[in-house]
Amino acid sequence: MASEFLTEKDKKTLDLGKRRAIYTLVRKHAGSHFREIERKCGLGTGTVQYHLDYLARHGLLKMEKEGNLVRYFPRDFNSNNKKLMGYLRQGSVRSIILYILEHGNCNHEQIVSSVGISPSTVSWHLKKLIDDIIISSAKKGRKTHYSLLVDKNELMNLLITYQESFFDAIVDNIVEMWEMR
Repeated sequence: MASEFLTEKDKKTLDLGKRRAIYTLVRKHAGSHFREIERKCGLGTGTVQYHLDYLARHGLLKMEKEGNLVRYFPRDFNSNNKKLMGYLRQGSVRSIILYILEHGNCNHEQIVSSVGISPSTVSWHLKKLIDDIIISSAKKGRKTHYSLLVDKNELMNLLITYQESFFDAIVDNIVEMWEMR
């Protein structure tokens, strides 16, 4: 969000340098969890927690609890994409989603051979993605094939918008291929 869209109250909330740095970090790395934010900003645990809570109380950030994990988003982040962004923040799950995006209808063996994760871990992630309606599965003979249910354009929009925050060559390659279309 550009500073001209901030109210005077918001600007006052962001007067403190550390708070503004944390806010800017969450804007660039939407969907990051607490420890990730703490590592990236280099501040102490108590300081980061205090400022994240303060920013959430004042409506500049939103907190999303996911099991024992809390993810932070800018207030203008599309709520329909929060779950997807949470998955994209996890490297192994991101590689599974990107493989399915790139190859369409694929089976478990293809995914395992491509992403370099153990078959049981891939199965666990696939089940979570199915449960959260990110992908679908369909039996074809003896094999189960997986495909994306989320809008590919919306997924690419997230990847392009937050590309530099992923630090991932796979994301860079997919964004480059998408832009060449």
